[in-house]
Amino acid sequence: MPEPQTPPVYNLLEAHPTAIVIQCSDPRFQKAFRDFTANELHLRDGEYIPFVISGGVAALAEPLKLPKEFKFIKERIELFTGLFKSINRVVLINHEDCRHYDMLKSTLGSIFLQHAAHMTDRQIKDLRGVAKMVMDFVAPGFKLEAYYARIVRNGTATVPAESATAHVGATKGSDGAATVVFEKV
Repeated sequence: MPEPQTPPVYNLLEAHPTAIVIQCSDPRFQKAFRDFTANELHLRDGEYIPFVISGGVAALAEPLKLPKEFKFIKERIELFTGLFKSINRVVLINHEDCRHYDMLKSTLGSIFLQHAAHMTDRQIKDLRGVAKMVMDFVAPGFKLEAYYARIVRNGTATVPAESATAHVGATKGSDGAATVVFEKV
């Protein structure tokens, strides 16, 4: 009779998060988001709460058109900041070629881009607007940061939107694959 196998065990972190990082769930960007969070934001596992949700900040940008999603995200931010008094920073990340934003454009129609020339401009505008809104959900003194992740192919990024500022960091593809650069908004 075979001996019973012991199930594998995994480490549990003693977590004291100092930040919430709100980012999209697009699987193409997950490695870039993790690398950026560790290398550029200097946050390690247990030092931040990854809030991974389709569209990143999209639902927070449309509270009247997406009230249930808005309420869910707002309540989670309030929950996290209430449970972990060590949190004093919120990081918002949107990314180029977001399929959730494309879905919202299809669902909401032309009104979705009425105040933006391009989808990138809409996403950067959303990052700025949501940053101001999130300040109402959190205690005074919180640090808020917003980044836009842009795809780089063959060493060339798409033309940055005028509203983005500096390039902050990039993941490097070793095999010539597309990479990602993050712009502070």
